[in-house]
Amino acid sequence: MRTGLTAFALLLAAGASPVSTQTPSPSSAQGPRYDVVSIKRNEASLVGQNPTVIQRPDGGFTQTRVPIGSLIARAYPGGVPAEMVGLPDWATREYYDVSATSTLEKATAEDRIAMLRAMLADRVKLAAHFEKREQPVYDLVVARSDSKLGSGLTPIDADCAAKMAADRAAAEVAINAGTPPPRPQMPDFSVPPPPCTLRVVGLALRDRQAGRPGNPLRPGDLMEGEATIETMAQALRLSTARLIVDKTGLRGSYRISMTFDGFGSRRAPEIAPAPDAMPTVFIAIREQLGLELKSSKAELDTLVIDHLERPTEN
Repeated sequence: MRTGLTAFALLLAAGASPVSTQTPSPSSAQGPRYDVVSIKRNEASLVGQNPTVIQRPDGGFTQTRVPIGSLIARAYPGGVPAEMVGLPDWATREYYDVSATSTLEKATAEDRIAMLRAMLADRVKLAAHFEKREQPVYDLVVARSDSKLGSGLTPIDADCAAKMAADRAAAEVAINAGTPPPRPQMPDFSVPPPPCTLRVVGLALRDRQAGRPGNPLRPGDLMEGEATIETMAQALRLSTARLIVDKTGLRGSYRISMTFDGFGSRRAPEIAPAPDAMPTVFIAIREQLGLELKSSKAELDTLVIDHLERPTEN
């Protein structure tokens, strides 16, 4: 349902980890394992829910309303459910509440991955492997020959890449010290996002929070905030359903503002857009940012799902 999707929005905070196309080798049967795991189906409406994930120093975690495909992506960094081969539809459409505890005192990043992979092998019978496959991607380039950018893309003095790295390090230190960051709350979308933060939010939700009258199902999305071009390319991946390769050559950080139809590029051809629909991401990025998405191909490490079953609840 469109309203539910925009209610959650996409938020790339300064502490969020960047997407990587580098993938580790498949998991080994050796390594630490979770002590107790609980997986329960969550069939409640997204409206009114704020999906969260809490990481603990011992490597345990609690995550609400998460599809199994997202857990697989966390267990195999660099993997994106839309690009996995053999992932069944239910793994991205069914949601679960998951909690896992560990007997470790402090878990490294490698420990967390090993435990998550072991949990998936045990509870959903996951068997997977990596292989090189040519995949469709988009190259992000500057649209104009004179390199002039659009009004929605303005250079700023902030170093968002450095701030993101510092915030990630601080978050890891806090988790290891037993004082993880508090649960994220639903942001106030009627005010600008924090510095060096990029978000995509439904225009109807933004209007509602600001108390502005209008169509509660107003179509369209707003991308706004401050980020590097690389981070923006990661954020656009949800709307394009493809990896975006930054070939703009633009360095530094930018203030970004773009209105578009976030799901326009994924709408079936037989479904006509609403009369007041916003432009697709392909049109908006050219007209408002002065950039362009060009179809291309690249050989990527691809996660192939050999076997997967629905989890047994407990």
